[in-house]
Amino acid sequence: AIADVLFGDAAPGGRLPVMFPASASDAIAPGSANDVPYVEGLLTSYRSPVFQAAFPFGHGLSYTAFHFAPAVALPESDPACGAGAARCVRLNVSNVGPRPGREVVQAYLQFEDAVQMPRVLRGFHKTGMISPGASEVVTLNFSPRDLSVYMPGSGWVLQRKVALHVGASSADIRCIVDLL
Repeated sequence: AIADVLFGDAAPGGRLPVMFPASASDAIAPGSANDVPYVEGLLTSYRSPVFQAAFPFGHGLSYTAFHFAPAVALPESDPACGAGAARCVRLNVSNVGPRPGREVVQAYLQFEDAVQMPRVLRGFHKTGMISPGASEVVTLNFSPRDLSVYMPGSGWVLQRKVALHVGASSADIRCIVDLL
């Protein structure tokens, strides 16, 4: 299987589950004592506004290229929205390269009222094999909890202003749509 990918007989399809830092200063320093303070809070990896990535969270390679059409928010009553979806969006992913391949569409939500909450991954969809010149319709569904932020003492609080960032990785955002 590895030889097939290396010689171009099969397309690579994996994505990084972590961010690889560009330098030592772009990583959280290990503690030197038994007690390690977690002063960075949620601002780790791709969520940090300071860290630079050599390879961002969600990064992957392909032997082809993909174009994401602008995402469109659908009404909850649309049949494409799954059961229990509070919001959903649809977009076309087109293979504009020379070879067949798969793409992973990643959905990051930004909660505008939750200033301390960074942009977070709340969904993804791996396409089927898309031939050159062809496209696939991708629908992303979001539950009420996906559109919520956890607040100590209050639990999950549904946000009033949520922006969806759709991309191929945390650093390769192709379009932004207001969900709420």
